[in-house]
Amino acid sequence: MYYELFAIARITDPINKSRDAKRIATTVGRLILANRGVVRDIISIGDRPLPKIISKDHERHFQGYQFTMGFDCSSNVQEQLLRTLRQDPRILRANIMKHDLKSKLNPGNSMQQALDSVAKS
Repeated sequence: MYYELFAIARITDPINKSRDAKRIATTVGRLILANRGVVRDIISIGDRPLPKIISKDHERHFQGYQFTMGFDCSSNVQEQLLRTLRQDPRILRANIMKHDLKSKLNPGNSMQQALDSVAKS
């Protein structure tokens, strides 16, 4: 089944903002591959101010580094991955969306579909 992970990573180093996000994406990708999954794409959205203040581990965060990852794996691996990410102190928020590729002809991720729709108008 095709899933899409959206995550917001905590920024600890203001000079190299993407460092933690790269490490997290590498760890998640290795976990997926170790459980016979396939990583299709990783898209870096970049550092952005958060729409609201997020509190995690007694800290308040005003900005975060956002990225998406498209992957195929079993539902058990997806549940384990989301549980692990939500407990990770480097991740402020994480969500996984399931895409049904049987009903859609375009298997692109939602970020790419949004950019394509903006470009058409």
